[in-house]
Amino acid sequence: MSRALHALKVAWGWTGVDFAEEVAHSLMGHMLLIDRDGIFHYLDPDLLSLSRLGNEAAAQAHMALDETKAIWRADALVDAATQRLGFTATGEVYSRTLSAILSGDYGHENLVRIDLVDLIYLTGDLARQTRDLPDGARVQLKAT
Repeated sequence: MSRALHALKVAWGWTGVDFAEEVAHSLMGHMLLIDRDGIFHYLDPDLLSLSRLGNEAAAQAHMALDETKAIWRADALVDAATQRLGFTATGEVYSRTLSAILSGDYGHENLVRIDLVDLIYLTGDLARQTRDLPDGARVQLKAT
């Protein structure tokens, strides 16, 4: 089992999805996944969400949407991150700082390089902790 698949099972297992395969991931850590039943899912680390897409045709239709293609490529963010942080190393993606993820801030100064597996653990835990909060709820970070 790959490190990413193990991380998905640990960090996002609370969703009830039994992950079987990573089909692809973007430079910003978005993932197209398949579960044990052959159902496709889309993991959006920016929105801390996992969406059930359905069968392969439904997944292809979702990935073909202009909005999805723009989010997947994230050209402006990837260009800014590459210019500021350099190219990602093997296993790395670009993302945003923890506070930027929680606040929804896409400022270029909040971009980081992070191991994809670490991003999976981070976003899965954040999604679990914040899933019942109403939209717009204020979240205060505490240093540990």
